[in-house]
Amino acid sequence: MATFADPKIVPAETARSAAREAAQQHKLIVVSNRLPVTLAHEGENWIAKPSSGGLATAMGPILKGSGGLWIGWPGDDGTLDPAERDRILHSGSEGYRYVAAELEPGKAQAFYEGYANQTVWPLFHYFPTRMNFTVESWDAYKSGNHAFCRAVSRVSNGEDLIWIHDYHLMLLPDCLREQTRNAKIGFFLHIPFPSSEVFAMLPKREAVLKGLLGADLIAFHTHLYLQHFRASLLRVLGIESQIDSLEYDGRTIHLEVLPIGIAPEELGGLIDHGPETAKYLQELRQRYKGQQIMIAVDRLDYTKGIPNRMRTIRRLLTQHTELREKIVLIQVAVPSREGIGDYQALRSELNETVGEINGELATPHWTPIVYLRQGVSRQELAALYSLADIAWVTPLRDGLNLVAKEYCACKPDGNGVLVLSEFAGAAAEMGEALLVNPYNEDNVAETILRALKMDTAERQARLIPMRERVTRNNVFVWANRFLEKLMASGQPREVAPALNFTELQKAYDRATRRILIFDYDGTLVPIADDPTWTRPSDELLRNLSRLTSDPANVVAVVTGRRARDMDVWLGHINNLYLGAEHGLMVHTPGEPGWHTLKGMNPDLQWKDKIRPVLQHFVDRAPGSFIEEKQFSLVWHYRRVEAEFGSWLARELLALLENLLADTDARPLHGKKIVEVKSSWANKGQFASWLLDRGGRAEFALGIGDDATDEDMFARLNEAGAFTVHVGHSQSNAHFRLHHRVGIDKLLADFLQ
Repeated sequence: MATFADPKIVPAETARSAAREAAQQHKLIVVSNRLPVTLAHEGENWIAKPSSGGLATAMGPILKGSGGLWIGWPGDDGTLDPAERDRILHSGSEGYRYVAAELEPGKAQAFYEGYANQTVWPLFHYFPTRMNFTVESWDAYKSGNHAFCRAVSRVSNGEDLIWIHDYHLMLLPDCLREQTRNAKIGFFLHIPFPSSEVFAMLPKREAVLKGLLGADLIAFHTHLYLQHFRASLLRVLGIESQIDSLEYDGRTIHLEVLPIGIAPEELGGLIDHGPETAKYLQELRQRYKGQQIMIAVDRLDYTKGIPNRMRTIRRLLTQHTELREKIVLIQVAVPSREGIGDYQALRSELNETVGEINGELATPHWTPIVYLRQGVSRQELAALYSLADIAWVTPLRDGLNLVAKEYCACKPDGNGVLVLSEFAGAAAEMGEALLVNPYNEDNVAETILRALKMDTAERQARLIPMRERVTRNNVFVWANRFLEKLMASGQPREVAPALNFTELQKAYDRATRRILIFDYDGTLVPIADDPTWTRPSDELLRNLSRLTSDPANVVAVVTGRRARDMDVWLGHINNLYLGAEHGLMVHTPGEPGWHTLKGMNPDLQWKDKIRPVLQHFVDRAPGSFIEEKQFSLVWHYRRVEAEFGSWLARELLALLENLLADTDARPLHGKKIVEVKSSWANKGQFASWLLDRGGRAEFALGIGDDATDEDMFARLNEAGAFTVHVGHSQSNAHFRLHHRVGIDKLLADFLQ
């Protein structure tokens, strides 16, 4: 498969061929909110109108070459006969197949304008005060994602390449993963991923992250977005990750930074060989002869900073009156989401602001702002880019912003200036631009003035390197790189199947002798920030009492907790075996007190050396604390800021490994804890002891949720027991439960 590590410019056709080669090894299914064609009325008939955009430009040739499919909503109102709709879509498909996602009648608008564009969009662009959330909008979002899942499932053989695009479909990867473990699922986010502090405000944040984690590859425009995503995983779900991957649900999920490109040959070619573009350009040059032109092209969206730009040009022309009749700003504002109130208000605000500025400053021969609230053709756009001395690209926040790249592509001589917001993703790869903070309007005005006065040599020295980079990293190279990464994503490891409650119940009922071993925290009770908060519920106490009252059952709870905690919480339950400090301490029903397993008395001199080390980390991390047990020491950091706590835990583990090298104690990294204990003290020893005491049993069960339970699973697996891991991390247990609430059902089933 071709790769593009060589920095020389890769021809677009070469990149297309490489991407097709990647896709041909499997069927490629592209999934986006909208198809690249839209169904529209023409008179009394429906037609398929092609839509422009970088994604359609990139995916079209690849899908044609691979026989792939594009799945999306076609834009109809639900009244069109499905067979007729498919016929119309096929008529505009240009060599590959479109498949319509069947959204419920009346739900399409709620799916698009609800949670996606009134909750996710404003928050991910750092406008939390514009965020609007309702339960109904979330239900529509879930319903829409499941509709897309059904559409993909109908055409997928379970082993395809599935490439999902953007924030409308963040639940879709996991929805598809529940149906197949063999398909390679990729997800690309085209908008910013916000900082973890901002993301934490998102209603249903856990569901969104878990939805994305169904993918094998998750890619972003910039390293900053990737780091925000990793921080959110840690802060919200407690999932640690590497810079390029993470382990989840028995799979390695790859993380990548792949800024999207444009098709520079297509747009630039209009200037060299497009007669319509040449005509537009000639007319524009005649109309604006002797004036310097600034171009701004945006969707009519509050994230684009258009009102800020209008205030800035008013300031510029007020403070520098010599610029009047010498500069013109051409603002193209393409209408967007006009059914949402914030967008209607923005439209009214701009109409009023532009009218005021032009009314105040215009002359009979000059209008400072040419405001086009409409889309323009690619030919007109290329002419405007070619004409403009300055591209004014200053969104308040933007995932990438392709206008910056398009402007560079339309300046073959390099004689132009790009003024670019530092909050646009494109700023990460276009450092030669004049970068500005769009909120600092004085600074933007000064930068525009500098751009107007910049000499040709500096203009070319800045723009030509950006143009070469835009040409080299075109949209076809971007698509090829994504597909290469997706193809290379590893096959999922064998993961334990979900626990079958019916089969387990049958085995339990058949047995005349049973051994049941439960972990405590994260299994019988939820994990809490403070260990003292995890008292057993009344329902759990009743269920354990009923289980132990059955003479056929030997029931045990084994935990890392102290013996005195277990005494207080569970010690009153008759016939219940208890293991504390990972089974080192044992309480046997009918016998007084506790004793060490097998009568061992470990050497604890290491505690005096380790205690001040842990205290140092408590001092460094407010919210952390030390728990001292009889045979171990634990540093808890659940209440520490997630990234900082994780970083300190890794530092502490490395330090302890060295300090404990000449002892029999070892550090263990658990769920938001670092524990130091004797290396031979583990739950596997406890399980062996209980199996020996319990006698020959026809049914044995062990359930736990973290690394400390793996020794127990290993010993019980040898005995042919049912072993169950709670959660998504890798485990040697034979079965899995995604969440501990399943334990409540399991106990209730046993007691029927």
